[in-house]
Amino acid sequence: MLLTFSVTNFRCFTDEAVLDLVRPSLRTLMPGRGSSWIQETQRAAAIYGANASGKSTLLDALEALHRAIGGARGILYQPDRFRPDASEPTTYRLEFTVDDRRFAYTVAAEAWGISSEELWEVGRRWKKVFVRRQAAASAPLEVLAGPSLRGANREVKNLTSVDDLFLGVAFRYRHETLFPLVKELRATSFVHHSDDERLARIRWLTTRLADDPQVWGEISAVLSQMADLGILRVELEEREIPPKALEEIRSLVERLQGEDVELPDELLRQLRHSLAFIHRGPDGAECRLGLGAQSEGTLTWLATAGPAVQVLRQGGVLVVDELDASLHPHLASALIEMFQDPDLNTTGAQIIATTHDASLLGNTPTPRLEAAETWFCEKDDDGSSSIYSLADFTGLRRASNKEKRYLVGALGGVPRVDPSGLRRLLAVTGD
Repeated sequence: MLLTFSVTNFRCFTDEAVLDLVRPSLRTLMPGRGSSWIQETQRAAAIYGANASGKSTLLDALEALHRAIGGARGILYQPDRFRPDASEPTTYRLEFTVDDRRFAYTVAAEAWGISSEELWEVGRRWKKVFVRRQAAASAPLEVLAGPSLRGANREVKNLTSVDDLFLGVAFRYRHETLFPLVKELRATSFVHHSDDERLARIRWLTTRLADDPQVWGEISAVLSQMADLGILRVELEEREIPPKALEEIRSLVERLQGEDVELPDELLRQLRHSLAFIHRGPDGAECRLGLGAQSEGTLTWLATAGPAVQVLRQGGVLVVDELDASLHPHLASALIEMFQDPDLNTTGAQIIATTHDASLLGNTPTPRLEAAETWFCEKDDDGSSSIYSLADFTGLRRASNKEKRYLVGALGGVPRVDPSGLRRLLAVTGD
């Protein structure tokens, strides 16, 4: 479960930016007796802001850390190139829980590699799990292990290069202590709304239907009916791949890789399978339509709600950039409410989303977002971004019209639209 995420000197976030999902009422390191982390954390965080304000950049920082823990190299150092202090490291801090244990993980990335990496756990006080230090690319790597770090510590250290995270190498090495922690930490799904990303998630849904047709067939049908898409159910169709097409695919892969290859079974399975959407025709008869006949909104809903259900079932975090892209406001609201509903969300799953959908700030019929679930990004005149919470405002009551206040600019996070330059340009052009 995610508690807080902060980043410093990452692109437009020159100063520290903190996204805090811990309820403001918790003033101790751990929940009190009779309480739990599910009760003391937010299930949702919605981030508002003008275009180019830094909303997506904050999610990019979280994804960069996630990918680096998974083994990606050279992606953590992303300083603000327009600032004189761009030579400072890019730093990350992630606080999270695993089995009700609280951890804090910090990383400092320089242009030459990782200079610092620490993992601490809370008991009655903060306890060191490990501390990794390196002064320069040519300097020796130092790893100080705490008493709880049991496993192949020396082997993992020997495999850790200047560009690797010790935690990431430990995950790949299946380290006794760290592997279970990283496995939970990596239970995060990122949703972007490019055409390629959406197609990849549709393929993911196709694979789920192939692996477990009964469960995912029902999930797909329920999601389609929930969104009033006019779809009765979604089925998997299997077709033979023509030998000529198969040979062309194999030839293409061989040209790209420069050697003879066997096509992966997963690729072949994806090529054989396609989705069929069963609609009800005007005469009551069922009509089968393919993927190409579905609207962009239909595909976006299934490509977003499918991963959301997976996260709700297994626990973890769903990170969505542009939640309202191609989605009706009611569907964007429904996704948020899926995570807020304790009857649906029994695993403590969380959703973090950027959005421009001001209706989520409304009170009709009830407030959809608590103040502590609502965040705003703003960029100042020198191009640096900052993030703040609606809970930071004093004098706002639960029944306040936050939607109206946001739209008129009273809460920040909206663009300052100035068409005067365009008027002058068009006036000159017209003459």
